[in-house]
Amino acid sequence: MKKVFFSLLILILFFGCIQETEEQKEKTLVIYTYDSMVSEYGLGVKVIPKFEEKCNCKVKLISKGDAGQVLTALVLEKDNPKADVVIGIDNSLFPKAIENNVLEKFIPNNMDLIPKDIRFYKQGYLTPYDYGFIAFVYDTKKIDVKLNSFNSLLNKSLKKKIVIENPRTSSPGLALLLWSISVYGDPGYKKFWEELKPNILIVTNGWDEAAGLFSAGEAPIYLSYATSPAYYAEFEGINHFIAGEFKEGHYIQIEGTGIVKGTKNRVLAEEFIEFSLTKEFQKEIPFTQFMFPVNKEVELPSAFDYAVHPEKKIELDPELIEQKQEEWISEWEKIITS
Repeated sequence: MKKVFFSLLILILFFGCIQETEEQKEKTLVIYTYDSMVSEYGLGVKVIPKFEEKCNCKVKLISKGDAGQVLTALVLEKDNPKADVVIGIDNSLFPKAIENNVLEKFIPNNMDLIPKDIRFYKQGYLTPYDYGFIAFVYDTKKIDVKLNSFNSLLNKSLKKKIVIENPRTSSPGLALLLWSISVYGDPGYKKFWEELKPNILIVTNGWDEAAGLFSAGEAPIYLSYATSPAYYAEFEGINHFIAGEFKEGHYIQIEGTGIVKGTKNRVLAEEFIEFSLTKEFQKEIPFTQFMFPVNKEVELPSAFDYAVHPEKKIELDPELIEQKQEEWISEWEKIITS
């Protein structure tokens, strides 16, 4: 009888341990995002500990490269998803995310904090957390040309001086391609890229690499954001790195958080997305993301006086992007590699 009792006790303890392990596993939220989010000074460092305290859970924040590479990882894992939440898919990549069916629908209760013009065209699959405008940032001490239009980028004095990002792997890179199509149309954008090609020093896979080359003095111009000068003014005391304001207008980038299709932590994922819209989260965006927070109640720091606030906002029809994106990227690759 004693043997039976102890055997039962061991089984109870064994299965209790399994159950405890499963519960602990369910209280770990896995988030895929891009490199800068997980850096030493990134947004993740500021907000993740706050959410962990609120939810009494653990968050595993995993970088997958640039935003385009993050989406690629979700697509590759769609039959066996390893992430619960994704941070960083933007309005340019969003059509591809919808096409590949990697997101679950969710509309947070505090969605009204976001202005209606800063939202994704198909409601519920991504919740905006910040936004900005694509721009070329340049060192005015090294460049005599005033960058104020697409045509100004074609100046012969800028030969091998511009760093851009790859539209296949980078969200700002894709936004630039879409921006050029918005301005020149299709097939007019091809001629622009053919003329710009001699002025391109290198095409990087992501924004971090491009920004690093610029900061190291390897290139005097790089594709970045209209808000980037606020960073250089605030943290490096530099006010001669400016963003060119283009007369054609600027392509808007809206970044979002979404629930990964097939998540086993749906409730926790919903809690995180609602947390991303609170002041506690949003107030950290200006000096970590160097983008505009979507929560209209958050005040911008004075360094953002150095940011460009474009009068004209450009965005292509998302359904057209859905239809033509792969074709456009393939045509761009032919031009750049020829």
